[in-house]
Amino acid sequence: MATLKEVQTKIGSVKKTRQITKAMNMVATSRLRGAQQNMDRFRPYAEKFEEVLGSLAEKSGEEASPLLVPKEEVEK
Repeated sequence: MATLKEVQTKIGSVKKTRQITKAMNMVATSRLRGAQQNMDRFRPYAEKFEEVLGSLAEKSGEEASPLLVPKEEVEK
């Protein structure tokens, strides 16, 4: 059977591990929030870019540039 000192040491280790895990979770949450904000700020530019490319594709006629043709899905 474990002694009182060993049990207290284990409890302390678990508390420290929980504290580290909580801190890591907070950091991950903060980084995710920042990435979401960046994505939200970029969205208007992406939509306008898509609109401009669509307009170019419509005006290019039958012979579309290879850069404006969507790529086919490739199975891996």
